[in-house]
Amino acid sequence: MGNSSIVTPPRYRSITNPGNAAVIPAGHHSESLTNAGMVTAMKFSRSTPVALCLSAVLGLAVIAPALAEEAKPANGKSSDWAFKIGAGAMVGPTYEGSKHYQVGPLPVAEVSWRKTISLSPMGGLMATVRPLNDKDFSVSGGIGYWGGRKESADKEHDDALRGLGNLSSNAVGKLGMAYQYKAISVGLNLARDIGGDRDGTTITLKGGYKIYKGQDFKVNAEISTTWADDNYMGSLFGITPEQARNSPKHYSGHDAQSGIKDVKISVNASYDFTSSIGLFALAEAGRLLGDAADSPIVKDQGSENQFK
Repeated sequence: MGNSSIVTPPRYRSITNPGNAAVIPAGHHSESLTNAGMVTAMKFSRSTPVALCLSAVLGLAVIAPALAEEAKPANGKSSDWAFKIGAGAMVGPTYEGSKHYQVGPLPVAEVSWRKTISLSPMGGLMATVRPLNDKDFSVSGGIGYWGGRKESADKEHDDALRGLGNLSSNAVGKLGMAYQYKAISVGLNLARDIGGDRDGTTITLKGGYKIYKGQDFKVNAEISTTWADDNYMGSLFGITPEQARNSPKHYSGHDAQSGIKDVKISVNASYDFTSSIGLFALAEAGRLLGDAADSPIVKDQGSENQFK
């Protein structure tokens, strides 16, 4: 097998010794505030044959693909292309605001070019530049995807969305900027729906801190808050008179206005077992606020507390 290296967020490294893919036995953990997941991933240069690595999930896991340095081929020159491939699972609410959770597969795959252009199922197509020739400041933009919401999403539990209608999927335009100062980072992200029923806009402010950074083990924390416009809030948390009549829950009408919709805190950790295999885990706890928390599908049938 050719040269390979493990993606180890938030710091990445290149190696020149050969490595082999491995399988990590699956685990299980009950849902709680401390839920965490684990995922393995392999990264390959353009000249390396692609291998597959499986992951084990211990609880609620959301894996954000990360951009890695290229593994250097035998001639010492870095490849312009880098690849990451793996698999996992994640647990999340049946809908935003639900008190019930579901498990789903989580493909982990990314292709990137010169640490500038990246494409992945989670992040979409993104471009990152450093306009001030400052390695600590970056601006990004691209296109992502939102999968919509089915009124049958909670059918196996409280059937809380029945009668509210489906929300179609759509593309999402993204703009962002970030700054890193030593162990502290700050970022501002704008997301705008392109087409679809939700037709909303959100602005997210976040801050991060590198809690621990060792040779193989790293721990990071992040806190964020998101503002959403009328369309976003109304689509996901509002109840129109027609929806109130159609719902078997006999909801009262709810006019959800723009405002701060949530606050979240997350902790992620990564560990390299070898130079080729590693695990990445993330646990997130959030709380819905304002008109989002006051929605009948949250207040009556769901929960303000959300975990992933």
